[in-house]
Amino acid sequence: MRSSIRGCGLFFFWGALLSPAVSTPEPFRFVVIGDSGAASRGQQQVAGRMWDWLKLHPFNLVLMLGDNIYGGTEMTGGGSPRRFPTEFDRYYKRFEDHGVEFRAVLGNHDMQTANGRYEIEDRKRFGMTGALGYYKFSSPVKFNVEGRALVDFFAFDSEIHGSPMADQIDWLKSALKQSSALWKVVYMHRPLYTPKGRHGPDLSLRKAIEQPLKDNGVQLVLAGHNHFYGRMKPIGHIEYLVSGGGGRNLYRSQPDDCTEKTRSEFHFLALEVYPDKIHLWAIGGDGKVFDEATIDPAFLASPAKDCMAR
Repeated sequence: MRSSIRGCGLFFFWGALLSPAVSTPEPFRFVVIGDSGAASRGQQQVAGRMWDWLKLHPFNLVLMLGDNIYGGTEMTGGGSPRRFPTEFDRYYKRFEDHGVEFRAVLGNHDMQTANGRYEIEDRKRFGMTGALGYYKFSSPVKFNVEGRALVDFFAFDSEIHGSPMADQIDWLKSALKQSSALWKVVYMHRPLYTPKGRHGPDLSLRKAIEQPLKDNGVQLVLAGHNHFYGRMKPIGHIEYLVSGGGGRNLYRSQPDDCTEKTRSEFHFLALEVYPDKIHLWAIGGDGKVFDEATIDPAFLASPAKDCMAR
């Protein structure tokens, strides 16, 4: 069943920009995985369905939402380069050979070995261009003759603390303010909003960055950490998605008044970006679409009914 998310143009004067003369023959496509590096049957299934999707809907970008490389236990070995061949190459090298680029952020398990340094330094696999794990990049698709990026992506490291975190927040505020992209997508490991599950929302991080996200026109925030799928009702003109079903053991989830859809299932997200909308699909390890939505400006301007942000 298709749901429609129609969003707002508080920051971009959408009506003037999206005139009938403007058209995008092909959307910009990318996919998203989170909590994936488990060397598990679930990771194998999701990677297989991603490969099937690539053949029908060509994409050349994968966002990784952290916990890219798990350890032998919950407490040790995450982020170790010794595990890159078995928890990354085994499933994703064929994508890289096909020209697909991976762009990751760090998760808490990635920090278990040298604070994630080996993943940050391995740009071929993980694509983290920032020395501390946070960075910005743009889609290659430009909007009309203005040369504006269709999408700017802001990779945020939710795992650092103290003065490095303060510096990162200053960077994020500045980078968002300078961006003229039609769509601004922020992604990180720990969610600011999530359906009820094993992990709650990161309230301190929400307090620190939610207002800058609102003030600078961010429309979509992606996170992992909870090992399930969760699509929230738009909160403060922003759509929040949790995608932590990339391969690690699943968690149970419970919807609440801020949740539009949640499901405990191995999955990936596929997104198509147009100037006036983003269409997304949540696709399970069995290859079936279990959620589908369209993000466009009108809905994001409207308050989510019955949602009291926690």
